[in-house]
Amino acid sequence: MFNNNCHFSLTDQTLTIGNSLFSKDFSSIVSATESLVAPKSRSIPYNRVSATREDGRKVTFDVWDDIPLVRIGDDSEDVLFRLKGEHWTVRAIKLNAFTDDVDTLAEDVQYNYFYQGFQKSIVGDIFFFEDPETDDAMVVISETPDWTRGELSIPQRKDCSVILKNKGYPVIIGYCKRGECEALCRSYFRHVNNCPELVTMSNTWGDCNSRDRVCEAFIDKEIDAAKEIGVDIVQIDDGWQVAGTVYQRTWDDDGLLFDEHAWDHNVERFPNGIMPLTDKAKRLGVKVGLWFVPASRRCFERLEADKEVITRCYNEYGARFFKLDMYQAVSKEHTDKFVELLEHIHSLGDDVSVQMDVTRHDRLNYLCGNEYGTIFVENRYTKTANSFPHRVLRNLWTISKYQPSNRFQFELINPDLNKESYREGDPFAPANYDMDYLFASVMLSNPLFWMEMQFLSDERRAQLIPLMNVWKEHRHALAKADVMPIGEIPSGRSNTGFYISVDGKPEYLLLFREATDRAVATFTLPVESATAEVLYSNADAQVKIENGVATAEFSKPRAYAFIKLN
Repeated sequence: MFNNNCHFSLTDQTLTIGNSLFSKDFSSIVSATESLVAPKSRSIPYNRVSATREDGRKVTFDVWDDIPLVRIGDDSEDVLFRLKGEHWTVRAIKLNAFTDDVDTLAEDVQYNYFYQGFQKSIVGDIFFFEDPETDDAMVVISETPDWTRGELSIPQRKDCSVILKNKGYPVIIGYCKRGECEALCRSYFRHVNNCPELVTMSNTWGDCNSRDRVCEAFIDKEIDAAKEIGVDIVQIDDGWQVAGTVYQRTWDDDGLLFDEHAWDHNVERFPNGIMPLTDKAKRLGVKVGLWFVPASRRCFERLEADKEVITRCYNEYGARFFKLDMYQAVSKEHTDKFVELLEHIHSLGDDVSVQMDVTRHDRLNYLCGNEYGTIFVENRYTKTANSFPHRVLRNLWTISKYQPSNRFQFELINPDLNKESYREGDPFAPANYDMDYLFASVMLSNPLFWMEMQFLSDERRAQLIPLMNVWKEHRHALAKADVMPIGEIPSGRSNTGFYISVDGKPEYLLLFREATDRAVATFTLPVESATAEVLYSNADAQVKIENGVATAEFSKPRAYAFIKLN
């Protein structure tokens, strides 16, 4: 049955659905039934109306009890809503995947309403409508994979209808006030993917030794390093399996080819199997994950075999985290098959999760299948000198305007490797930064130790571990928090940071003085006053909050402060 705070009714083919925060009508509906949908993975339970349109088409409408929006199961709604007034602006946000080639994760373009419409359709993933006359605003989200986007149009006619087409994927309509669109957007994604806890994970691929070192003795040392440093999960990347080692991968026009033994463990590298390592990790309070490539060729023709492989890895190898990589999903049929695989993985147990890679190929992106796991955002390496701390911070800062930071994995690297790859005197080279600064820059995501941890120096470990201990005391609250970027966009020379609230109450600040001579910075906050307690910093940091402004002073550049608000 519906939650008491939600409602729906059907009168004269008009379906009215909503909760105490909003109400929305849909026309040409001839029948409708209600149900409460339990989460398949991380979604908060929601109420669903399954309806039949006058022309016989089926459609679903989903509503949560405490957020003013509705999710329509496809793009079959002819008109989302009609604009009244002449002063609307529309912001179209594109979230960019294929991060191996792109370092601008979000593009935000504003269009001004003119003469009852727009001459051309607007393409994007998320759309914010704001009316300065009434202060009303609406959010439209197109839950598409990265091979397509929503196409929004407002024809030049008197009824000012807003129409969105996105190849049949779900569409969300939310209601708020001007200036609240980003917050509503983030709130929706926290409902869809209710992060249980922030976690740290390691993956040795970041040091660019590929699979060459992956073997039992090497992973054993990585588990020891994880215990010493305090990392939660050791993920074994390419090299644990037969495919790509004893047998080389081959390609045809449909994608990667695998045989039936491709995902057996490699007995030469792991003569005792994977489970002894998992058992040792468990004794030390560490978990183990595995890298896996779903066979997407011919629309996932090996889907059932892949399910069996994942099940075996879960039961016989003790793996609980799976990085899904190198697949392609280039049609809705592909996407549906991949979601079926995600559903299977999460059905194995409450302790399982996935990392969905957006670095290459057409995949599900940031919006499609977003109730499952976390997103592995980017490959950046010191060996190729494309890893810069301020760029990592910038990407997290930028995308966390629209989606919760806890949805992502962002990386920290070993800053002492490959110093010679960087231009001499480059002020933004990783070696210039403290190790705890690197952790702080990603600690509002799920920090990814993109390195062979056993080779991290004692000096770097000493810088890192105290902050990690403080972070662990607060990570449960951070996982449930709303994280809002504040200050300047990170550029390497900026004063920047994040305002962090829980259930609408101010809880934390995380502030950064990048490599700038400006020792004092001010940040506009959505809270009038609060006391600021510096929980940890790599500098002498002084912070005070008065009249809705935080003033921070740092004793050195490349400094951060993690601050509790009271």
